[in-house]
Amino acid sequence: MVRIYGVVVTYKPDTETLEKLIQSIHSQLSKLIIVDNTPDGSKNLEKFSTLPNIEIVYLRNNYGIAYAQNIGIKKSLEEKANYILLSDQDTIYPVDYVKSMIDCFRYEKVAAVGPVYINTVTGKLSPIIKNCFKKEYVTSGKHEVFQMIASGMIINSLYIKDIGFMREDLFIDWVDLEWCWRARKKGYKLIVNADVKIEHNLGYKSKTILGKKISLRNHIRHYYMVRNGFYLSLYSHDLDIIHKLILFIKSVIYLIAFPILAKPHLKNLRCTLKGFFDGITGKLGQLNEKCH
Repeated sequence: MVRIYGVVVTYKPDTETLEKLIQSIHSQLSKLIIVDNTPDGSKNLEKFSTLPNIEIVYLRNNYGIAYAQNIGIKKSLEEKANYILLSDQDTIYPVDYVKSMIDCFRYEKVAAVGPVYINTVTGKLSPIIKNCFKKEYVTSGKHEVFQMIASGMIINSLYIKDIGFMREDLFIDWVDLEWCWRARKKGYKLIVNADVKIEHNLGYKSKTILGKKISLRNHIRHYYMVRNGFYLSLYSHDLDIIHKLILFIKSVIYLIAFPILAKPHLKNLRCTLKGFFDGITGKLGQLNEKCH
């Protein structure tokens, strides 16, 4: 019997949205593990603890999305899960989502599969990333991609030992993409099933600068986005020089754009500058000091 586990990472979750997520995916899984990153634990989760095949892990602190994902992944592996679905706390899944996605693993050496996303902020379909030069808007078919985001991603347990777990020192942002780069470097495939579409929040809002749309979050998230972008562009062993250059340029755009487009402007300036210096000097982990 194929065992399919789900890992949902929560941080101060909205009860109503989380309930919709659980209702949409719970019956499609062998077990759902909720890993709560909320400091002191989220009381919103207690109502779900009595549901069958749900395990809630309270970390009682915010250790970052990578650490929380690894907790769930390791528990899933210990219980012999064949496939592991990763999810944010606000993603709603269609009927037969898991069944449709698992079909993609019939191809050789597929490490992970994912859907296409409708950005709930813009209402538009997000492109798949073929490589640094090629983005495509697709509405059907199976497509090999360069990277995909974690929410809705289903990982093949067979290959986790070879690829490795999520990088906890990145804390948040670029974590899922960095894992994808490692998987591809080791010869594995990443497949997007464009026949399946899910709605996902890809940023609080977006603004345009120099013809490029920038998804905005808060100043702390902007710190991690800038820091990890610069760090990976300089130190990643899993990207070629072209992709490193593209990532470096994108990080420079973030460094300039976030303080201009996001309020409060001064906080964003301080945080992005700190992210820049920490990234180029290789200072990772959780941001424990104020950058504002």
